[in-house]
Amino acid sequence: MSPTALSDIYSCAYMERIRSLLKSPYVILVYHAALIAIGYLGSFLLRFDFAPERQYVLMFAHTVLVVIILKLLIFHWYRLTQGWWRYATITDLLDLSKASLISAFGLYLLIHFVLRTDGFPRSVLAIDLVLTILVSGGARFAVRAYLELVVAPEHGRKKKRTLIVGAGVEGSALVRELRRSPNIDYRPVALVDDNRTKTGLKIYGVPVLGTTDRLNEIILKHSIECVLIALSSMGEYQVEQLIEQCQKSKVDFRILPTLQERLNQPVSMSQVRNVQVEDLLGRKPVRLDLEKISQRIKGRVVLITGAGGSIGSELACQLAAFSPEKLVLLDRAENNLFKISMRLASGFPQVAFVPVIGDILDVRLLRNTFAQYRPTTVFHAAAYKHVPMMEKNCFQAVTNNIFGTYNVAMVARQYLTEHFVLISTDKAVKPTNVMGATKRVAELVILGLQHEDTRFNAVRFGNVLGSDGSVLPIFQQQVAARMPVTVTHPDATRYFMTIPEAVQLVLQASTMGKGGEVFVLDMGQPVRVLNLAKKVIRLSGLEPDKDIPIIFTGLRPGEKLSEELWLETEGLRPTTHASIHVLDGGQADFHQLRRWLDELSELVNSNNVHGIIQMLKTIIPEYVPSEELLYTSQIDRHDMASTYILERARLEQVS
Repeated sequence: MSPTALSDIYSCAYMERIRSLLKSPYVILVYHAALIAIGYLGSFLLRFDFAPERQYVLMFAHTVLVVIILKLLIFHWYRLTQGWWRYATITDLLDLSKASLISAFGLYLLIHFVLRTDGFPRSVLAIDLVLTILVSGGARFAVRAYLELVVAPEHGRKKKRTLIVGAGVEGSALVRELRRSPNIDYRPVALVDDNRTKTGLKIYGVPVLGTTDRLNEIILKHSIECVLIALSSMGEYQVEQLIEQCQKSKVDFRILPTLQERLNQPVSMSQVRNVQVEDLLGRKPVRLDLEKISQRIKGRVVLITGAGGSIGSELACQLAAFSPEKLVLLDRAENNLFKISMRLASGFPQVAFVPVIGDILDVRLLRNTFAQYRPTTVFHAAAYKHVPMMEKNCFQAVTNNIFGTYNVAMVARQYLTEHFVLISTDKAVKPTNVMGATKRVAELVILGLQHEDTRFNAVRFGNVLGSDGSVLPIFQQQVAARMPVTVTHPDATRYFMTIPEAVQLVLQASTMGKGGEVFVLDMGQPVRVLNLAKKVIRLSGLEPDKDIPIIFTGLRPGEKLSEELWLETEGLRPTTHASIHVLDGGQADFHQLRRWLDELSELVNSNNVHGIIQMLKTIIPEYVPSEELLYTSQIDRHDMASTYILERARLEQVS
């Protein structure tokens, strides 16, 4: 090894020892003592025009140790002798002022009534109060300024020159963190904001250079390498325009997540991520009544079925933030249950949770689970949801979505669960597929099960972006593999919402109603699936139909061109929350519904597709089965086995 390399190693080791020494609590205590002594000495010098008489010099020497000890004790009480000065804030300055004021009052009592120092000038204490704040506070902020303005830039010579879009609360927080943290690979050099009154301002030393209209010009002029978008309430068009400008200027761009995605946590660089399609929806942040949700959840046992799925796992994480006594996670998919268990263990170590591997068709397991944990609230998210797949597996759709819901709801009622929430779908409205029809029957089961001890509700919403098997991950996989992106129809539209937003509104809806209501979430305007596909392609830096072709495959069995969220006859009404509406679900005749379910059960047992379709049409007159399913069912049209089974059952009931 060369002498130069050895010299560098020893130099680094020496500097590291110096840094460790400077961070020692004893060294920091000595700093404070020295600053207190300097301030106290300065008060005598100022009081006597820098020429104090001998008696006052002796008076200073006689009292300085007492002053230092008393102030250090009071400073310690306010935690001013802890931490490091690079993080000095206005709060520290306020605490310093309080501690100095109390110290001045304490010194007055100590000097005049305990030490009985005759002739001690009271004005010295007043001057000392001011000097203590100025000297100690000035030293703190001087250290912070040195570290942020001198040390950090030196460490950050290889950092990316960064422009932040948004000079509001989020943008300011990012600038502050970047200026304080020498280990982060971004150096803020400019901000832009569409509020023209902010142009020319400096935020933590970083100038606001103009509006987003000048983004390309500013990027070029200041050699910007990365753009951080810190506006959590921007519309779809604004985000797309910013991305387009960044791509044109060939710079990296990242975004701060929305408030609901951050779960109301403070702004941090650790939250900044790549721009996703969800950011282009232009959804407004959800405002929640956190107190009401907390009252329902805190200190209580909550059971989630389908806890390993997209909605179920997000429910588990958001519920964990409200400190339940215990979360009971029920799912039959072992891997998914393992994933959400690991997520909770790392993100919410203080929350107790129990993973239960089991099927909602297993009534014995449901009874044992309810008997052991006694949940006060149940969120029923377990369901089969893929439309084309359920068209080919209608028996499983009926069994899981209808009978599974019936089982969980009946056991919840038996064990006096206070509240039961069914997660439903817009496909339950005028269903054209088996999945939607079974979810509508599940809603009717909930409406018919009203009980004085259990409040049953359903929450209905559209597609959630990014859920397992949904259109967005499929588009992303196709683009990543440079394969053609497949869209069913150029005019197909769907309602979309992010998973965190949907779950937050489900939690809010769970605090409403007296039972028997179907709540509908405000999904905004429907989105053309074709436009969504184009956005996914552009976010990858490619051009639709140029770099990646788009192919139209036609609507699949059971699919609609567009979805609806409610029927006109259901009576949509507003609630206290702008993003949640309630339907007059009406009263379902549970005894009639149970007879229909008995017949459905026999039809499933006899594998009669035609009979199932006819029974679903009887229960839901607006159900229009797909042509493909009708064709498949023709073979069962004259199957008499199910008829004989039903007749025997009725005969047994009579006898």
